[in-house]
Amino acid sequence: MSFIGKFNYGKHKSGNMKNLNIEIGEYLRNLRKQRNETLHQLAIETDIDSPMLSKLERGVRLPTDSQLERLAMHYKISIFSLKAMNTAQKIIKDYGENKNTYAAIQMVNEKLAKYKTN
Repeated sequence: MSFIGKFNYGKHKSGNMKNLNIEIGEYLRNLRKQRNETLHQLAIETDIDSPMLSKLERGVRLPTDSQLERLAMHYKISIFSLKAMNTAQKIIKDYGENKNTYAAIQMVNEKLAKYKTN
């Protein structure tokens, strides 16, 4: 399992806590499919073109903050959760899954403990 799958990404609109063992692209694809939407329909609703949405879902590209905001509004989910998931994935992409990255995350976690939410 990747580091991504070990983090809790917050509450969904249902209020239930979710521990997502998937990357953001797969998560976004699952949201779209749960609503039986096509990429074209989602593109119209979010003003993000279909090829870009496809790249996001396949993990070829990571979403920008603007794209995350539009997707969060469309799916009525927490922007905080999406941004946290995206940030975690960026860290793994940039630094890899290794002991150094894990140690760095632990250090950051300690420094940011005052911001911890339940």
